[in-house]
This record gives sequence, structure tokens and C-alpha cells, in this order.
Amino acid sequence: MNVNLLFRSGSQTAPDGVPWNSKDLEKDLDLETIFNAMAGKDAFIFDVCRKTVLNSLTDKETIIYRQDVMRDAIDNPELIKEMYSTIVSAVAEAKKQHFWISRSNPEFVLHESISILKIYLSAIEKIREMGRTALPSLHSDGFRQLFTMIIREFSEEYMSVVSGHLESLRFPRGIYVRGGLGMGNSLTGYTLVVPDVKPDKIVERIAHIREPHYTFILPERDESGAQAMAEMRVRSIKETSEIVSESAENVLNFIDRLKTEIAFYLGGLNLWNVLKSIGARAAFPLPVKGAESGTSYQGIYEMALSLRIDQTAVVNSLHAESDSLIFITGANKGGKSTLLRAIGQAQLLMQCGLFVAAESFSTYIAKSICTHFKREEDTGMAMGKFDEELSRMSTVVDHIVPGSRLFFNESFSSTNVREGSELAMQIINSLLAKGIKIIFVTHFNELAEAYIGSPYRPTFMRAERLEDGTRTFRILQADPIPTSFGYDIFLKVFGEDSGIGNEMPAGKPESAGTF
Repeated sequence: MNVNLLFRSGSQTAPDGVPWNSKDLEKDLDLETIFNAMAGKDAFIFDVCRKTVLNSLTDKETIIYRQDVMRDAIDNPELIKEMYSTIVSAVAEAKKQHFWISRSNPEFVLHESISILKIYLSAIEKIREMGRTALPSLHSDGFRQLFTMIIREFSEEYMSVVSGHLESLRFPRGIYVRGGLGMGNSLTGYTLVVPDVKPDKIVERIAHIREPHYTFILPERDESGAQAMAEMRVRSIKETSEIVSESAENVLNFIDRLKTEIAFYLGGLNLWNVLKSIGARAAFPLPVKGAESGTSYQGIYEMALSLRIDQTAVVNSLHAESDSLIFITGANKGGKSTLLRAIGQAQLLMQCGLFVAAESFSTYIAKSICTHFKREEDTGMAMGKFDEELSRMSTVVDHIVPGSRLFFNESFSSTNVREGSELAMQIINSLLAKGIKIIFVTHFNELAEAYIGSPYRPTFMRAERLEDGTRTFRILQADPIPTSFGYDIFLKVFGEDSGIGNEMPAGKPESAGTF
């Protein structure tokens, strides 16, 4: 029994772990805020969504497959919630049936397995009826295959037969065993047999009573005999106990997989609803296989920031035919890092099969997604900021593969402009030569300017600043200019009457890399 909601092939299962750089991705892209919105205070959903989002897909067909399932979930929210609630209730009830007794006792194992099977089969029956009702309105291959399989494999007739067998295995009229005598009159050839159904007609009952049979009644104080009888009972049901226990495990595995995969789509549904509640737009992206696909987005915004402030953050748009190298420069506090996080979040959500925080979004499917953001000073003074940056960069280089996308945010800014630019340039050139795509936020304007006219055909973006110094937080497609407008920050901190700023000639730009 396969659950094919996350993958087209039932042989693939939800990931158990997370990538090597999961902590950096979560911190740099503010993913925990998104996971919390998906979880809705459910720790299991949080864990499933975290693992599934961080383990990016690299197969376009599977991404589209998940998008179709997610669309069905959005169109049928009550179905998803009811399925998850039914499974959670069944799992909680099954835990109450667990015996804290040695599982070497076949009788206890059999009793526990029967109880668990009855609980889970009842849950599957409920899900079957949900699917039967919802099937006409479902369009994704994932949901249609799942419910078609459940309806076929767990039909009413089949469930009735199974229920009957489970009741018989409780042995309400004792255990019927066939065997023989061996050496020293020892019993051999234990075979558990299905007991005859008790006759209903009076004539058959009389005939049944008159059938020749032999009985032996164990004396009340015969402890050795009682022990021998107990051993006979255990040996009689041992094989049956193992079979029923294995069946219970198979059904449990099916329920666990269904719970995990439904949890992911319930998390997506929760996120969709939260975004809609604050008036934010969301759309299903278009993943592209080709490395020369470029990047295009309309109305993109930073999802985590919007979730925290309960409204849509400033939106941005771009159409870049060449996206091997994208530089984002411009005014300090102008929204550069915010846009970088927005693109990184969209890339991850696209590659796990979910919608993104934008009116539209399209980019290529990266082999892996990595980040290198500036960090605060090491409080333990184990190493300086520059050494820490180089250490993390070394780790990224050790793991990154061709076809990946790497997000830089103010990297190597802990050293001076000239050395930082030279180091960044060597790293960028080496990564580009290996087929790795880069988005680089920097205040090193001379670094960005060095790539104007480059054969890599970089795309340049710049944070908008109005004449009066106002930041609009819009990032426009524009070449870098030789200033970061650090003087604006100086005036904001010290004021126009400080006297120091008055010595600067009007209109004279600060040197590249200031602040």
C-alpha cells in the first residue's frame, strides 16, 4: 500500500533528515517564521514541513506533481483537515492499547495487534468514505490515485471479512488446535484451526452435542498441568500472533506515511490561509529545467517579514534573461537584504512544490541552494569576523555542486573595500566557472562595477533612493553608482546641526564602500 502524495513513485518516502546547511538556510532566510505559520502550533506538522522544504526537489515533474496536489488541498480544505484529524485521533487511541509487557508473550502481542488493527482499519474506512465523496472534485494524480487505491483495497466486503477474522482471533470459545503425539507422548505438529461456527438450528445443535468427542478437565490445584496448558496455548498461537503483528505493522506504516504526507499539505494550507488573511498574494511558480532560463518575478515580497507585520511587505519585480550573476547594490537600509531573502524563500518553496510570495515567479531548478550572509562578531572571540566568513565560505565550497544557486549578503564586508572586492571577485569567478549561479548583495560598488561588460552578462539591480534621501524599499534594475549614501545615515544619527557634515560639498558622493 503506497501513499503517493509527495512523490509519483511509492518507493520514495518523505525525508528523515535535513541538508548539511539547514541551520544557515533557516537563519539567513528567516525560515522558522514560515514554518511556524505552516505548523499552527502542531509540532509534528512543523517537523514535517521543515524537513520537506529544506530537502529541495530537483525534478520538475515531481515539483509540478506536488503543486497539483497542493491546489486540490486549497480547493478542498475540509477534506485535508478531516483526514489529518482522523489519523491523529486513531494514532492517539492506538497508543492507549500498547501493553507494557514483554512482547515475547504471543498472546499479549496478538491481543494488542488485533486492537490496533481494528482502530486503524476503522480510520481507513472513514478516510475511504471521505475520498468517495470528494473524488469527483479532485484533479491531481496524487489524490485520485490514493483514494482509488483505498476504495479498491479496503472495500466494504473486504473490511467485513477482516473484521470477522479479527473477532475469531480473540478466541471467544477457546483455542482449537490440531496436533499429534510424538516420542514419549509429547505433542507435535501444532496447527491452529478455525473453529466451526456455532449451529443456529435446534436440530443441528442436538447433532453437534451427540458428536463423539473426548474431554479432559484440569484439576484446580494442578499447577504443573496449568503450566503445560499455558505452554500449549502459547505454542498454538505463536505463528498466528506473528502474522497478525506483521499485518498491524504494515497498516501502521501506511497510516504513518499518510499522516506525514497529509501533514505537509495541511502545513501548506495553513500558510496559504494566513497569507490570505493579511491580504497577501501567493502564486504557484513556474520551475524551469534549463540553466539559461533566466529569472522573472512580479510582485515578489518577503514572506517572513509580511507574516511578522501582518501585512504585505513592499513588492518588487524583475525580468532577467541572464541570471548567472545578479548584483544588488544601492542605498543603505534600502531593502537589498529583504529582497535577497524574498528570492531565496521563493526558490526553496518552489523546489518543494509549494506556492510563493509573489504574483508570479519563474526561475531554474537549482541542484542545491546555499547562503553566505554576514554574521555578528563571535562573542566567544574564537575567531574574528573575517576568519569566520572565510571558514563558512570554505564549507560552502566543499559541499556546493555545479548547477547550484548561492546567495551572498554583504559577504567579506568585515575587511576593507579593496581587499574585500578582490577576494569576492576571485570567489565569484571560480564559482561561475563551475556553473554555479550567484545573487550578490554588496555595498562594494567597485566590485559590481568591475563586472559591467563582463562576458557573464550580469544583471544589476539597485535600491531606489529619492532625491530627499527617502528609501522606497523598491529594488530597480539599474547599474551600480559610486556611492552607498552613507552620509544619509550620518545625518540621521547626528543630525544636520552637528557641524561635521557641513564641511562636505553639496552633491559630492561618498567613496565607494562607505558604510
